[in-house]
Amino acid sequence: MKPFGYHEPATAAEACQCLKELGEGARIIAGGTDILIQMKRGSRTPEHLVNISNMDELSRIESGPEGISIGTAVLLSALVDNQAINDSLPMIARAAYLVGSPQVRNLATIGGNICNAAPSADMSPGLVALDSVLTIVGPDGQRQLPISDFFTGPGSVALEHDEILTSIFIPKPEAGTKMLYLKHGPRQAMDCSVTGVALALCVDPQTRTCKNVRLVLGAVAPTPVRARQAEQMIDGRRVDDIDFAAVGGSAASEASPISDVRSSAEYRLEMVSVLTVKALETLVQGV
Repeated sequence: MKPFGYHEPATAAEACQCLKELGEGARIIAGGTDILIQMKRGSRTPEHLVNISNMDELSRIESGPEGISIGTAVLLSALVDNQAINDSLPMIARAAYLVGSPQVRNLATIGGNICNAAPSADMSPGLVALDSVLTIVGPDGQRQLPISDFFTGPGSVALEHDEILTSIFIPKPEAGTKMLYLKHGPRQAMDCSVTGVALALCVDPQTRTCKNVRLVLGAVAPTPVRARQAEQMIDGRRVDDIDFAAVGGSAASEASPISDVRSSAEYRLEMVSVLTVKALETLVQGV
């Protein structure tokens, strides 16, 4: 690993100023579970690291009547353990639990998982499905951005060099919303996703009709994919009228995976269909 400068500003604003002054050779670090490995491999060689992990303003989970705000430096283990997240956003708690090992989750942050922008990232599909909104801070102030507009490609996000993601706001789901994140990989744990499926929907208990359907696919395209055609095959339909196999096939047709060391593209497409059907069956079971 090449030598680098280390900086630990006290506030998000100071961190942005630090990035601006240090230039393109500076990178943010929080948990370090991605960037330190990349530095050891030589795939990244930053001249400076700017640590934001110890900022209280970035490490809070705050619940309100409109939804839940999660600071970018919140640990994945904190999401797993937080009661408000488990009660109202179980898909987010589950996705966090599926990342790495306890040791990794005690270091890795939600912001890092998002900003690394790996197509296989576990947190991104659920956050997209729940219409999350990001707060981004830079030297000129702050801005809000829907998370669906944040990912621009593998390892690429809509952040300027001197901007940082400070929080993720997840709007309060409609009463009765059911949600689930399913992940498939070579192993049950400690492995990257081969395919991920996040599904959120409401089912009217009287008519058994589905509404507000969000189906998002991970690890099968350069960025998280809303399977909109598959959503339309569920939205507005009674549970008994849904063709589950057709929904799964439609979701697979909206993916564009690659073949790599973890899986062939064909296998990923098959798993999209399988996981979509499993998620849908799980959420509407007993309704």
